[in-house]
Amino acid sequence: MSRVIDDAELAAWLGRLSTGLWTSPSADDEHVVPDWFSAEVIRLDGHLGMLQLSNFGTMRADDPDAFQAALLRRSIGATMLYSTLETAHTVSYDRGSPEDEDIIIVGMSNQGGQRLHTAAGIQLMSVGRMGFMSSLGASAVEHLGVSETTGVVVPVAAIPGYRHVLARGAEMFPDTPLTRAAGASFGRMLFEWAKDPDQGAGALAGTEAALLALVRGLFRQFPGDGETDRASELRAEAGRIIERRHRDAGFGIEELAAELHISRRQLFRLYAGTDESLAGRLLRRRLVTAREELLSTPPQDLAAVALRSGFADAAALRAQFSRHVGLSPSAFRLAARTQPPRLAEAMLLSDEQLGLSL
Repeated sequence: MSRVIDDAELAAWLGRLSTGLWTSPSADDEHVVPDWFSAEVIRLDGHLGMLQLSNFGTMRADDPDAFQAALLRRSIGATMLYSTLETAHTVSYDRGSPEDEDIIIVGMSNQGGQRLHTAAGIQLMSVGRMGFMSSLGASAVEHLGVSETTGVVVPVAAIPGYRHVLARGAEMFPDTPLTRAAGASFGRMLFEWAKDPDQGAGALAGTEAALLALVRGLFRQFPGDGETDRASELRAEAGRIIERRHRDAGFGIEELAAELHISRRQLFRLYAGTDESLAGRLLRRRLVTAREELLSTPPQDLAAVALRSGFADAAALRAQFSRHVGLSPSAFRLAARTQPPRLAEAMLLSDEQLGLSL
């Protein structure tokens, strides 16, 4: 069988996964694939390869014997990072997965293209766009030419509040900065774990938490179960206001409600049943800014960092930072200077790390 997915395709794939971090060591042969990557890649060919790759879907191609695919995957706790290079085919998903655990496959198209076939119609998932397939509904995905999809598989139970969205079977995520950044993160994290699979239990748990938080963030771009479009719009506006005003230590729930022109009670109702409290969202944004300010050059004293990130004073920043990041601000700053953090540890604070109540 002649190779459609050859070393040139594999080298380009590796470059995309690494977000440019990996380049060929030889200018004379840009198609060199490192041994560690070749050892991690699973090659699947022909009709048997289609059966092995199909997950809970049914695959078909014009010439099944000519089918080729390359698969890279890494289990991360209850999630699985994956990336595939596949020749043209169509996969149909019927309701229900064979393992009796409903799952969501989130993926970004990085080469070729795909067409999603759902009850609502056909959507083109071109390069740079992201969508999902769910075992809660029927759908079909048509892969055009040699296509690459990179993403994560998560249990449906880990993404509460969106069963009506998942019941569509497949859908495109909005084309937003969050969606694009999440897609790049999935590829980069898979690259890091494939290159260095022995990163320790702490990095494994941190990566799983970050992946779940990213997927939950992606689904928050849809209205939740029982949520009206108006409620979705208000939550999006609340996020923009928090982004703009979180550095102000005097900004809180009352001020947010006033800017939205709703009562405090209506504001709390807006977030009822979500997996992160409103106070948690505001604190998380302030802690992310504090992390950025702690690493700024020249170094600032803790009082200045607190002022610039929305905390009342240095003591308040120290207490919240130590509780939710796991290090004091000074220890975090020292660790960042003496050893570059792994990608998973440099991700934004996750919902699990900020399990706060109002």
